[in-house]
Amino acid sequence: MTWVPAQDVMVPALLAALAVTDGAFAGFRAAAGRNARIRRRAYTVTAAGRGAAVALVDLAATAAVSLADLGRRYPALLAAGARMLAVLAPFAVLVVLSIGAYLLLPTREGALMVVVGLGPFTLARPIVVAGAVAAACLGSRDPVIWAAAVTAAVGVLTVEPLVHRRWYREPL
Repeated sequence: MTWVPAQDVMVPALLAALAVTDGAFAGFRAAAGRNARIRRRAYTVTAAGRGAAVALVDLAATAAVSLADLGRRYPALLAAGARMLAVLAPFAVLVVLSIGAYLLLPTREGALMVVVGLGPFTLARPIVVAGAVAAACLGSRDPVIWAAAVTAAVGVLTVEPLVHRRWYREPL
């Protein structure tokens, strides 16, 4: 067994974790407002699971694109992934802080965090993803890196519409 440096595992693992977590939130957003029941925890968990499952399929597509001559391209893909993380991680931290404030603060202040934080962050999400793609492709002429970054972005941005069209077209 060969030793693998932590960065070689950490960057892809963090990107995958971000993609699946974002997919779970996208699944939740696709189902939000479609169910007027008071007790809807199972509905919400199912929606998040569906989003995460679609994100995993999209992640597999990105991995398939990245496999072209992986041994030679791995350092460049790793560097591109690190540049993506440099854009995505601060955004993810802000989202987590907003969700934490929503959950921990009293009702009025928590609702304010949704209006001030999560609402605008949802609108800014495609711009942040485009910025991550631009950062990943920065300085690279390798078409596989460009294809992997674009495939990842398209996958992340299509989870919510796919889940919505497949499972939540009609309200309950």
